[in-house]
Amino acid sequence: MYKQNKILFRCSLMSLVALSFFSLLTSCSSPVTRGDGRDSGQGTLFEDMGNGVCRQLRSGLMWQVDPSKKFATSKEAVEYVNNLQLAGFDDWRLPNREEVLDLAELMVIQKNACAIAINKALWVIDNNGKRQSGHWEDYPMCAGSEFRWVKDKKGIVRAVRP
Repeated sequence: MYKQNKILFRCSLMSLVALSFFSLLTSCSSPVTRGDGRDSGQGTLFEDMGNGVCRQLRSGLMWQVDPSKKFATSKEAVEYVNNLQLAGFDDWRLPNREEVLDLAELMVIQKNACAIAINKALWVIDNNGKRQSGHWEDYPMCAGSEFRWVKDKKGIVRAVRP
C-alpha cells in the first residue's frame, strides 16, 4: 500500500510539473502587450520626422536621433542640451528616467521605427530631480520585457522636448 501511494504521489507530482511547464509555454506564445492595450501589431508608435528627430506618437515627445558624444559630468551634459538647436527647436532638455523607460519599452515593441539605440548610458533626471547617468537593461520575459535601471559614471545625451 505504501509503495502504491508513493508511486501515485510521484505520478501526480510529475503531472503537475508537466502541466505547469505547458502553461508557461503557452503563455509565452501570447502577443506582447503594453498596459495601454496595444500589441506589437497595432500601428506605428513613432514618426521619423526626417530631420534628426523622432516623435513618439502617444506622448508627443520628440527625441534626438543621433546622440551626443559621451560626457563625464552632468554639467557637460546640461551645457550640451542647453545649447542644442535641432530641427528648428532650441527647447531641448534631459529626459527623466520614466521617459527613457517608456522609450526603451516602445523600442522593444517596434525596433525599426526610428534609428534610436537604447543600449547606451544616458544622462537623465532622476525621481529626486538630480542628474545621473545610466541605462535600462531589458530582460525578455513571457509577458514582455522586464527593465532594470543601471547607474553609470559617464553617458551620452539623447535630448527630448517639450
